[in-house]
Amino acid sequence: MRSISERDLAVVIPLLALKIRDLEQELSEIEARTDAEVEDRMQIQEMLEQYDGILETLRDEYEQGLAEGINLPSYDELTARIFVAKGS
Repeated sequence: MRSISERDLAVVIPLLALKIRDLEQELSEIEARTDAEVEDRMQIQEMLEQYDGILETLRDEYEQGLAEGINLPSYDELTARIFVAKGS
């Protein structure tokens, strides 16, 4: 039994992907010149690692539901607009 429904995952996954995109953008904008900026970069990198792990776990659960016949967009469709915008 899953801990969250596929429909809820269809909402959470894009939001988490958006947060990851925002953190990656913030990380790229920080020029670590001071100790405080280095610390900020490290914290963001740690958050990104955690969020990426969570997103992968959610992806597995979501795709299990899709395989069972739940009629929802594919995982790639959920994240496509967010990660395409990341390249911009």
